[in-house]
Amino acid sequence: MPEHLLLPNPRPLQSRRSSPAGGGSPNRPRGQHGTHLRQQLQTARAPRQLNAGVDPDLVFKIKAGSRPEDSSFEGRGLQVLGESTDYTYFVLASDQGASLEQAIERYVRTGELRTFFNQIDDIEPYGPSDRTGPGVADLDGSTSGQHTVDVLIWPSGTYGEAQRRTSIVEQIVGQNGGRVLLRSVSARRSYLRVSVSSAGLDDLLNTSVVELARTPPVPFLDFRDWRDLDISTISRSEVASEVVGVLDDSPESAHPLLRGLVVSDESLGPPTYPWQQRGTHGTEVVGRVLFPALHEELRDALPISAIGSVRVVRILEPDPARPDGAPRFATYAPPHVLVEEAIRHLHGTHGVRIFNLSIGYAEPFNDLHLGPLTETIDDLVRELGLVVVLPTGNAPADLSARTPSGHHIIADKPDFFFAHEHRLSEPGPAALAVTVGALALSGAPAELPGRVGWQAAADADEAAPFSRTGPGLGTNSRRANKPDVTHYGGNLVVSDTGNVVHNDLGASLISTSTRGSGGQIFATVNGTSYAAPAVARVAADIAYAYPDASGNLVRALLAAGSAPTPPAAALAELHRRNRVYGLGLPDVDRATTSDARRVTMTYDGEMPVDTVQIHPLPIPEAFRQGSRRDRVVSIALAFDPPVRRQRREYLAGTMKFNVYRDIDPDELAEILKRQDPDDPADLINDRRKLNLQPGVNTFTHSTLQLRSWVGRNSFVNDDETFLIAVTHKAQTWARNDPTYEHQGYALAATLEDRELATADLHQTLRQQLRLPSRVRLRA
Repeated sequence: MPEHLLLPNPRPLQSRRSSPAGGGSPNRPRGQHGTHLRQQLQTARAPRQLNAGVDPDLVFKIKAGSRPEDSSFEGRGLQVLGESTDYTYFVLASDQGASLEQAIERYVRTGELRTFFNQIDDIEPYGPSDRTGPGVADLDGSTSGQHTVDVLIWPSGTYGEAQRRTSIVEQIVGQNGGRVLLRSVSARRSYLRVSVSSAGLDDLLNTSVVELARTPPVPFLDFRDWRDLDISTISRSEVASEVVGVLDDSPESAHPLLRGLVVSDESLGPPTYPWQQRGTHGTEVVGRVLFPALHEELRDALPISAIGSVRVVRILEPDPARPDGAPRFATYAPPHVLVEEAIRHLHGTHGVRIFNLSIGYAEPFNDLHLGPLTETIDDLVRELGLVVVLPTGNAPADLSARTPSGHHIIADKPDFFFAHEHRLSEPGPAALAVTVGALALSGAPAELPGRVGWQAAADADEAAPFSRTGPGLGTNSRRANKPDVTHYGGNLVVSDTGNVVHNDLGASLISTSTRGSGGQIFATVNGTSYAAPAVARVAADIAYAYPDASGNLVRALLAAGSAPTPPAAALAELHRRNRVYGLGLPDVDRATTSDARRVTMTYDGEMPVDTVQIHPLPIPEAFRQGSRRDRVVSIALAFDPPVRRQRREYLAGTMKFNVYRDIDPDELAEILKRQDPDDPADLINDRRKLNLQPGVNTFTHSTLQLRSWVGRNSFVNDDETFLIAVTHKAQTWARNDPTYEHQGYALAATLEDRELATADLHQTLRQQLRLPSRVRLRA
């Protein structure tokens, strides 16, 4: 696979400024466009035949070019049920779309409502294919037997409406001779498990209040495939990559799968320090660093692949006061001293650049009293050019499956994620570190005899209920700065009696066990402690692919290689999604390689503080031509300013960027020079500025940013070079600091067109940039 290309050198501009996001709607001829919408609506209103004879409502999929106000839908007889990332809205029409058709007629005749309808691209029915979830297509519809399916009902807004919608589904099930096996009803999340005939299933797939029907989820990995494995039956291959420094409890280096991969395991404590006997945490964390594909390999009976190696410094030990609880910091020094000594040792002695610290306090962090551990980590990242990966921390759930805020981990999703009690714990707020939340890999408990009604708290790829959430430090109430990304960290299960189960064999992750040298090889694990090392592995693979990359570039590529999982994308409000999922799930291939349809260009350098730099961004004609397909321009930015925990503005400087088209670089430079740095209104706010999402102010307090623009129609008449304007602004307290005159930063700019059929973006850009292939030299 081709490596990434280099962005052309930037143009420095000595001017302070700031600029918000913006954008406009296309100006379409209303007659032709209105006729198109009317025809689409008539097709979408085609009558349905339901055997049960209930539920006359319709659901439409309305695709928009940008975000309309919810009130715009409500005024057309439509209730918004959900919104996807590409501005597709799912709306319920209780009058089968009659009010919407009348509004379209007014638009065609008079031009009224054009602000709303000019944004609308398509109107389609939300039909059986949309409601057909995993497993349903594989059911045999010709049989007269019963099928067991899970039915998810659209979010309802109120409990009374949820009850009404649930009763519609129950009526259809009953009229088809079926029965309800499980029932969970709330305003946000209503769910039924039903046994129903093939005819009844067809009716459910045509029922407006049904969002999705699927067969009950099964564990990602059957515990029988791993629990009793003998090491003699397992083969291990080794793949070279960057070493990861792990600060944790001491791992079981004699484990047959870890043997030779723990390059060093040291303690920097006094020789007389009475260490507790090794616990399980270090071995389990190291296993997640070294075996990123373990679950897939065990499921598919493949050889186990070990990626890279680790160097360990022991800073944790079991807590004798809580033998079943989380490990504690060694008591011979304060936590921030333990961490600083270990990082400096591994970096200075062994050249380690990537670190995993699966550590965290038990309580949410306090904005007013940020601790020295968080600040120490940020200082080390900047001083030494490191990448440090941290977990968000784990929020507890009591025996009755309730969080500290009183929410139920199934019935009250996703509300509890936004409670103060669920906010991330230190050192997760570290602004220059990569902070990781947890996803569920498996959305189902183990399949065991006698279990009826047991349910995983999170669906597959959904945020795990214990994963703490953002935002991090900052003053903007809608900021998105933590977590940075998410990865798999396990899941919880609720039994039929309503009790929480922490280490279910089907819903949990597995990793290497401390008993591996003479007993069971693997153990079940759950927690953000096990999501962080998976991201550390991705960061190390990026550093190995690009050995000259700064820590900023590694982080930028990590962001560029991240994408939201489907449950994350379903959380429509971006600031809420970012607080739970960050920028998404990182993927090594997306982060390290380009191909014919997706190309990343990078910049790794610095700029004077309080200035702007303009980066040319080549956009080939093959990417700009054609219509009715999505072209994505994504920009990731990472930088590492100084920090001061005693300051309200924790970061010494902020950075942001916008992308412009159809403007001469000299003209853009002159406009930017006139920009008042204290005026949030951008002097360019028309189509020349790409409407990147999220908006520019979302990341005011973030040192890792990812924003994207989607172009659906041809823009071949645009200039072949867009311009990225990167702005730095120093805080008042840092403006006269002689040690802070330049700011290092990195960009990763990605062009992606998965439907491009006749051109090779990578080859085209390589020729356009006239860059030789990169050469990696290794000792």
